[in-house]
Amino acid sequence: MVATAPNSTLSSHTATQMATLHNGVLMPMVGFGCAGYVRKPALLDALSVGYRLFDTAQAHEWYLEEEVGDAIAEGHVNRSALFLTSKLHPRDLGASRTLEAFPDSLRRLRTTYLDAFLLHYPRCFGSLCAKEPEGDWRAAWGALETLYARGEVRAIGVSNFGPAELQQLLDVATVKPHLVQSWMDPLHAERPLRALCARHGVQFQAYSSLGTQHQTPINPVLRHPVLNALAQQLGRTVVQVVLRWALQHGAAVIPRSGKRAHMASSLDLHDFEISAVQMAEIDALDGTDARAVRVPPSPPKLCADQDAGCEKWVRLPIPCCLRHQPSAPTSHRHRTHQLPTPHRAQANAGECETNPSFMHQACAGSCGTCDERKVEL
Repeated sequence: MVATAPNSTLSSHTATQMATLHNGVLMPMVGFGCAGYVRKPALLDALSVGYRLFDTAQAHEWYLEEEVGDAIAEGHVNRSALFLTSKLHPRDLGASRTLEAFPDSLRRLRTTYLDAFLLHYPRCFGSLCAKEPEGDWRAAWGALETLYARGEVRAIGVSNFGPAELQQLLDVATVKPHLVQSWMDPLHAERPLRALCARHGVQFQAYSSLGTQHQTPINPVLRHPVLNALAQQLGRTVVQVVLRWALQHGAAVIPRSGKRAHMASSLDLHDFEISAVQMAEIDALDGTDARAVRVPPSPPKLCADQDAGCEKWVRLPIPCCLRHQPSAPTSHRHRTHQLPTPHRAQANAGECETNPSFMHQACAGSCGTCDERKVEL
């Protein structure tokens, strides 16, 4: 169920759309995603423009819970007005390890409870876990039910579960999940999972709605000609159109940005509507091969937080990224292998493909994704 409730902390022309979870807990439909090592200054900006839901996780491979905690401590917003979500690292799957790991999130986030705690993944994969966890997601779910019964978390759920795994969970759970989080964008609409959630009254929340999961040279969502044409028709940005499309499908969204103006724009979604015909146009993109998306050449866009074009060295305040080299001739554009910095080793190791949600943003120069970073941040 979705309701619209005024929020006095937002600007007067804005309303916060709220989802009512099946236990009656209210959750903002638009939140701020904290993946990609989002730091305190950006989080303070997000608080100041009106974000009240913050999605983080225990996985230090992508998230920094302590930065969220520091921002909340300085943000002058009552804890009761916030919705904090974190997720269990898969290395801690199992009943006892889940219960032992949960307080770490409370400590780092400087809170006595969480609004939602999710299983981040149903299992370990790749190099994410140094060793196999003590148990499986079923045992970990039992621990989440314990935390919920104790009142230490107001809602529980899962992330990155497919329809078959979610059905298995629904079959065995004493407390069915309140929230399911998964990748959803117009080219990857996750229809079977969303349909299963709808049948069971479970709120679906979309991450990577703006195309960052696709391993392509350009962002196939933000650069898609159909979406750009619709944005022109509606007088909105492509980001706003995509987020509004997800909301009209009942999916909550958690975009992120490093720029205050973009943060505000991504909240400004409730005073326009996409028509049924336009929704059908977007829906028809589901299953499109992202590699087949072609866009006409366009002038280079500026990169990230700096006023340097992508043809020049990228200057970003993140250790992983390229450092500006004043002496580097412009003829060496994109020849990032000449710089002995850690990001290059990560890119050479294939991290741009295996970890695109972080690398395409934080190491845009190495991955050649400055263009999509400019649009998203």
